[in-house]
Amino acid sequence: MSQPLDNKTAVFYGQFVQAAYKMFKDPGPDSLRPEPALIPDGWEVGAWIHMSDFVLNDKDPKFYGIVAHNLKEPDSRIIAIRGTEGAVEWIDDAAAVPVPFKQVPSAGRVSYGFDNIYSSMKVVKRRLPSEREPEAAEPETFSGSFAEQLEQEVLRRERSRGVARAATEPRRTRPTVVTGHSLGSALATLFVLENDSKRKFDVSTLCTFASPRVGNMEFVHVFNKLPIVSWRIVNVNDFVPKIPFHIPVLADYGHVDTEYSFDSSKFAKKNLVCSHSMETYLHWLDPTVAVLPECAQK
Repeated sequence: MSQPLDNKTAVFYGQFVQAAYKMFKDPGPDSLRPEPALIPDGWEVGAWIHMSDFVLNDKDPKFYGIVAHNLKEPDSRIIAIRGTEGAVEWIDDAAAVPVPFKQVPSAGRVSYGFDNIYSSMKVVKRRLPSEREPEAAEPETFSGSFAEQLEQEVLRRERSRGVARAATEPRRTRPTVVTGHSLGSALATLFVLENDSKRKFDVSTLCTFASPRVGNMEFVHVFNKLPIVSWRIVNVNDFVPKIPFHIPVLADYGHVDTEYSFDSSKFAKKNLVCSHSMETYLHWLDPTVAVLPECAQK
């Protein structure tokens, strides 16, 4: 389903990724359950996303993203996932041995690193001020794959609003947008494919910034048939979208649709950090968004 890039809408989705970065960098007393920050008006964080990036065999969970819902239309959600912090992490995260995607083995092969990280993703329910349920000693967590955990969190929300359904009734419509930056883009892409297989949410749009190649050409072919809007925004000076490398036959990694590219050298310094930063991507979409101070051209 083709739809041209809308800069204003893409910036709006990018704000949720920026919120995840802000919450990670300035979490407050609990680094795994940071208080919401920079959330656009009319939206509320309902869950935190944790995962392990396996850098140097460190499998401790870290905060990586949020699930936010629309206050006026609580069935509508945006899932936003930040990227890695530091170029060294990509050596591990993008381990390029192609393996079947665990959640949809028939959908081609994906990077071993991304598949491993995706398997570690956890959804942690956030108690909302509006909810009547007593505050639990520990936030609620769930089991299963990432898509299955998200559905369990949503079912809890639906029950708390008094809209639980009988087992024989079809599920509620759940309009969903998925967005991410860097590693978060790869994981967002994997979630969209898993969800298409399991039909937990009604994903309309995937908006990624600085996405690496996620899977091989068979994976790309399967993904590009999905009936969604897919915006893959890429800076031609950014190294991350160039990995994992495309090696014919051995590791034929490719990019999913649809690419919207730009050249940041016109307004930002040309180095690994400046070319890859979320601020650089948002500045291209909306020049009123400032690039990082250290990246601004004089």
